[in-house]
Amino acid sequence: MNLRRIVVFLFLALFFSSFAVVSVFAASFESDIVNGFIKRRAITTEHFRIEFSDIIKNQPDTDGDGISDLIETVADAAEESWDVQIEEMGFDVPIEDELSRRIVLILDDKNEYLSSGAVGISSLLTNGDPYIALDPWMSDDYLQITVAHEFFHTIQFGYDTGFAYTDHGINWAEATAVWMEEKVYDDVDDYLGYLPDFFEYVDYSVFASITPTDSLYEYALSIWPIFLTEYFEDDNLIKDIWEDYFDSDTEDEDTMKVYDSVKDVVEDNDEELQEVFQEFTLWNLDWEDYEEGLYYPEVTLLEGAQGEYTLIDEYYAPALYGTNYLYFYNDDWEDDFYFHVVKSEGVSFVVTLVPVEGGDTMFSKAESVLIGEDEDLESEITVSDVGDAEAVIAVVSPLDSEDMDGDYYPFDEGYLYYYLAQFGDSIEEDIEADTEVEESSEKEGEESTMGEGDTRAEDELNLSVMSYDEDSVTLSWNRLTENEDIVGYEVWYGPELDYYSYVYEVDKAHTTYAKISDYLVEDEICYFAVYAIDEDGLDVGDPSNEIAVIPEEWLFEDLGFTDDHYDSISALVEEEIFEGYPDGTFGADLDINRAELLKILIEGQGITPDEDEYKNCFPDVTDDWYAKYVCYAEEQGWVQGYPDNTYKPGNTVNKVEALKILFNAYEAGLVEGTRVSELPFPDLGLKAWYSIYVYEAAELGILTEASGDDFNPENGRNRGDMAEELYRYLVVEELIKE
Repeated sequence: MNLRRIVVFLFLALFFSSFAVVSVFAASFESDIVNGFIKRRAITTEHFRIEFSDIIKNQPDTDGDGISDLIETVADAAEESWDVQIEEMGFDVPIEDELSRRIVLILDDKNEYLSSGAVGISSLLTNGDPYIALDPWMSDDYLQITVAHEFFHTIQFGYDTGFAYTDHGINWAEATAVWMEEKVYDDVDDYLGYLPDFFEYVDYSVFASITPTDSLYEYALSIWPIFLTEYFEDDNLIKDIWEDYFDSDTEDEDTMKVYDSVKDVVEDNDEELQEVFQEFTLWNLDWEDYEEGLYYPEVTLLEGAQGEYTLIDEYYAPALYGTNYLYFYNDDWEDDFYFHVVKSEGVSFVVTLVPVEGGDTMFSKAESVLIGEDEDLESEITVSDVGDAEAVIAVVSPLDSEDMDGDYYPFDEGYLYYYLAQFGDSIEEDIEADTEVEESSEKEGEESTMGEGDTRAEDELNLSVMSYDEDSVTLSWNRLTENEDIVGYEVWYGPELDYYSYVYEVDKAHTTYAKISDYLVEDEICYFAVYAIDEDGLDVGDPSNEIAVIPEEWLFEDLGFTDDHYDSISALVEEEIFEGYPDGTFGADLDINRAELLKILIEGQGITPDEDEYKNCFPDVTDDWYAKYVCYAEEQGWVQGYPDNTYKPGNTVNKVEALKILFNAYEAGLVEGTRVSELPFPDLGLKAWYSIYVYEAAELGILTEASGDDFNPENGRNRGDMAEELYRYLVVEELIKE
């Protein structure tokens, strides 16, 4: 146990007892906390509807207004992102009729929308509206920049719901979203954590479609839009590029679309892309021109060979708009440096020689040569007056290719070349130049994965809740693998905010979870934080985010608080629309049959049919328990029998039957067989009998299926899925109590 921390906490407790602590949040809320559409609870700001579970609602609330600090932080970040990106920068509003509809922002504490390791994702509801899902278990800084990042993705969706048709389009989307983090929250500087993955892989193209394996290169590519806006001193440049991209007549699948848009906007600013990229390669060598260049990592330097023609290593062969930085030592302090390059046919190259004196790059003495696609395959360049230089760096970049026609992707090819480098007055005559270059090599890497959500470099502890009940809380956190001083962790917890009474020790650095059961009191709030500890028992780095949990008994034995459908099921049980089984279970995974669904929908409306009046309406529906529900529904016109005149009450209700019965029960006035103009699911026919029901459900956004995926209409509905669908419908139609 860390005695020092106890002393500190005692001091803080005495200090805070004398002074009120007030947290100030800028966002104003336009509603109280109400029933959520996707989660159990929701609250609205001017432009967003924030959805969250009860555990998020119960997080620390330092200003005592009934809204947790976490929700207020997210709300503030969302409205700040709107102000900067929409009001100041002038991007288009990403949702139609923004005065009456809001962007859904989900605090996804159960990873229902986020894949493992992702902190944020942006996608579309089945009605076409964009939504954002966030990992809520982050520090305020990361919540803020993740909101800014994901909101920019919703803007991209707003221009074109299928904007990321290609991998290079996805990479550009991610690079500019990280750039946008800086525009909204310049003081956080999270992008610096990604930059090593760019400066290590500078041979990859800024227009790459693949990313180096196990890297975060697509986020590190934020350096490219950062450079463009700082070089041109114009933040609107990125907006201009995106709007050129969206307005372009070029096919969405064309591999040159991002390149063409960047080139168009650069030329509109009276510059040539080749020359601007050359400036980019030099900025990355020295960083002094970048606003925050002092904090940038060093670029990868390749030690160059001298005195003979050398073929660049295939692994480092630069792609178009990628770069090699070759470092040559001036061991004899010669005054001149000669460099000769032999390139591939049909590819243009730019070469710049930069002397290094006293560790500083001497751009005033630099020399450059641009070798065109159709120019002599061999080109030489000399830089003089380098006697005081300990080295010369050759900056080598392939630029455009004669094959850049959109039929294939040229930016993922590494272009081989020979070089000859030598300090001195002249080249030895016996050096041979048998150096024909004919082939390029494919760069190694991974395809982009935008649909799986955005991630970030882990440089701080991130505490989250795995599960809890009335007796225990199970917590998890990330492992800080790059810090070798960590030998274990301490989980501190107690009933007061910022003051912990108890500690649970974890004595292994690779163990990143803990089940806490001691000193917890059912229905009383408990606060948790985790600290990384070194071998002396001292803290390593900052503590995790603080979280709050109220241990309470589960509603059903088989339905924990972190189960996917807990929010919807608990709300419907509270409204007496759904109920569990006598054995204390709910059976969310059990199929729901045609009779059970009618009982739920009818009793949920407060209707109790007379069992003496409603019976014998089908040959297989006589006087059983379900007869009054089936016969009442048949009289109302909600259901019909099969061609053999039976109802088959025990059959599992399939997905489209469930939708039909749901809409009929709530008098939506839909006509079976109505043809619709479009559906968001490729396996459904527009003329199918059920198309109007699926269309209406998609328009309301109540479906859990993702737009663009198969719907599989004949699949059965289980109790959990039906609860989710029904709950969302009741919230949308305002038929459920607040």
